[in-house]
Amino acid sequence: MQLTDDSVVSHPVLAALEGRTCTFCEEGELLQGSFKGNDAVICDACGTPGAQVW
Repeated sequence: MQLTDDSVVSHPVLAALEGRTCTFCEEGELLQGSFKGNDAVICDACGTPGAQVW
């Protein structure tokens, strides 16, 4: 079975962290994205990953 962009499943840890306040800059919000090729939640203000999975 091949995955397409429409069937991408979020990791439960990343889903739980999405929308939380960044603990590094406290000004941004964590959003799901990619960091160094890994699925992650990344601060929209400072770009620091709050968590990543590989």
